[in-house]
Amino acid sequence: MSVEGVSALERGYRQTPQRQTVAALADALALDGEARRAFEASAQRADAEPLAEPSDDARLPIALSAFIGRESEIAEIGALLRESRLVTIVGSGGVGKTQTALRVASELRGSGIFGARFVGLASLDASGSVVGAIASALGVQEQTGRSLEHALLAYLRNKNLALVLDNCEHVIAGAAAAAAALLAGCPRLRVLVTSRERLRVGGERAYRLPSLRVDEAVVLFADRARGIDHRFEVTAENQSVVAEICRRLDGIPLAIELAAARVNLLSVKALAGQLDDRFQILAGADRTALPHQQTMRAAIDWSFDLLAPREQQLYEWLSVFSGGCTLEGAVAVAPPEEAWRDEMLDLLSSLVDKSLLTVDFAGTRPRYRYLESFHTHAAEKLAARGETAITSRRHAEASLAIAQKLEHTLEFEPNDIEPELENARCAIEWSTAAGEISLATRITCGFTPIWRTSRGDAQPRRWLEVLLPRLDDRIEPEITGYAWRTLASLRQGTQKIEAAQQAIALATIRQNPAERVAAICLLTSGLIDAGRLDEAESADETTLELCRQLGMFESQRYARVAEVHAFIAVRRGRFEEARRSYTEALLLTLRFGTAVAATSLRHNLAELELLLGDAARALELATAAADGARRMRFGRFEAISLTNVAACSLALGDAGGARKAAHDALDLAQGAYPWAAIVAIQHLATVAALGEAPPRAALLRGYVDAWYRARGCERDVVEARTYETLMATLRERLPEAQITKLSTEGALLTEEEATLEALEI
Repeated sequence: MSVEGVSALERGYRQTPQRQTVAALADALALDGEARRAFEASAQRADAEPLAEPSDDARLPIALSAFIGRESEIAEIGALLRESRLVTIVGSGGVGKTQTALRVASELRGSGIFGARFVGLASLDASGSVVGAIASALGVQEQTGRSLEHALLAYLRNKNLALVLDNCEHVIAGAAAAAAALLAGCPRLRVLVTSRERLRVGGERAYRLPSLRVDEAVVLFADRARGIDHRFEVTAENQSVVAEICRRLDGIPLAIELAAARVNLLSVKALAGQLDDRFQILAGADRTALPHQQTMRAAIDWSFDLLAPREQQLYEWLSVFSGGCTLEGAVAVAPPEEAWRDEMLDLLSSLVDKSLLTVDFAGTRPRYRYLESFHTHAAEKLAARGETAITSRRHAEASLAIAQKLEHTLEFEPNDIEPELENARCAIEWSTAAGEISLATRITCGFTPIWRTSRGDAQPRRWLEVLLPRLDDRIEPEITGYAWRTLASLRQGTQKIEAAQQAIALATIRQNPAERVAAICLLTSGLIDAGRLDEAESADETTLELCRQLGMFESQRYARVAEVHAFIAVRRGRFEEARRSYTEALLLTLRFGTAVAATSLRHNLAELELLLGDAARALELATAAADGARRMRFGRFEAISLTNVAACSLALGDAGGARKAAHDALDLAQGAYPWAAIVAIQHLATVAALGEAPPRAALLRGYVDAWYRARGCERDVVEARTYETLMATLRERLPEAQITKLSTEGALLTEEEATLEALEI
């Protein structure tokens, strides 16, 4: 165990140790049988949940440098958060609120009671949606007919979670409203906030984080200085000077780290002199009562002034990235000169060494980021230099280059997705505001496939609906047609048909048959959604004829045509024909397409194979689809595919496999993907009917039926087959009157109650 962990147990701050710790102690005491069970029971509070295994919900940013001091503060904040469900760590910028909050969250997670998730709000502008940022961090997507806040509440309602909302001061009203709503609707949730002011929400406990004590600050300075120069030591000769530097920096960790980063250039006495000059310029009359913002600006400006001119320029240019940048991104926003390209890695490394950038190694390539204060400072410097517009344009063009790659592949490392989506959002918004409508449109269209899979359809649809009226199809017919096709892919029903018709008209005028094929394919899909199957078949025949004329059978575009043809064949009951088309589409996609498209096709083909009676082949395809979606962290695909795994397992008589798959699907889907959640509940009801809990199955059957009735929708063919099994089994095992009574009661269950009932199976 860590020293902090042992200390927390000894002082009673951690009263529910991790399962691994309890097991190690029991082994060391040679306990077994009843003695071991009694010992394990004593290791958790009476009101606590059972000791939890480490959870995937416990994903927190990992600090690369040592955390110095704050033991008493961490214990006090942790105790506050156990007592109160909302705690705000209040303090000035750079005082260490974020790292302290992360350490508190890590301690709580280690207790085994709470999971922990981190939501950084630093990149959110003043008008941004805090609810949207929280939903994005948790992977909750907007749903048709359901507000994002409602989806988020549903997702969090049953979770034991400590949610860290970091850097709230610039969105204080939105953060207060979001925290109040989440706490009111999620009884097991704790919220830990960092901000320069408290939220002023009922039940809030504020904790003002003090500056480091001088002794802690000296230890921090020495640690960071040794990272720059391993020979550095605090000696009897320099200790008083180091302590003076720390006092003059008000014990602010960020300012101390900046000072320590210069020990390879300046002696500590010279550093003290530099700080004195800088503070003299920015100080008020009372030098002991410096405004904290001025102190931070002094420290950052001072560090900036010590950079070489080219380091200063790069530091400023990188401020146009909201999601951090890779080496390639940094090159893209620099002038197109070979010298910049050759020096870029060294310049980035220098900025990292001087603590002006941090490095994130989570993705396929290192990503360089600012802390919040540095980002603001760099953006102001860039504006003062008068280079914001030209640098933002280079950034937008870099986003366009990524968008153009995404037209051909969606093979995107999951940890790279969110930062690049953030960068794309900034590029689209800047381009739109600057009147660069064509540029904004192309970036939006290119990023749409990855955006809709990761975050949903709503945002790119809104962007395109703003951009399209500003495009002139006479001047830019190709881009306008691209935009209409993309918008058609985001819409449903009549609106999808209308957008596809616009795209067809432009492709016809331009005499571009390949674009016309793509547009008619979207039209066909819209007609299928609208239930206009005769028209859909006619459009499908037109598309197939065009493909024959163009000889485009060996392409990803034809794979999509074959997939849509299979949709129609399924609706018409021509299942063997649909199987051939789906198989052809999958083979072409594996050769020419993307992993996302292949996952979708495996899902559809799995359902068809199940209908045709080959449950083993269906299970193989559904499992592959779920595995692919999991690798890409596309929760909606994974949840839906897992419901198919459950259906296939039921068809094969494997109730245990069906139960596990449906449980996993419901864990993913609850609060985020309603349709997948309801299917998972139905499958679990079937498992209960086949097992030892037919009454619970009848109860859940009533809830599921009521859900479908309320939305005026019907089960698809696979769900209908499983439902037949459920009903047949219930009628074998329960009297009809009891089924009716329990189903009536089930129809009155809330979503939360039904989910809890299902998870008990």
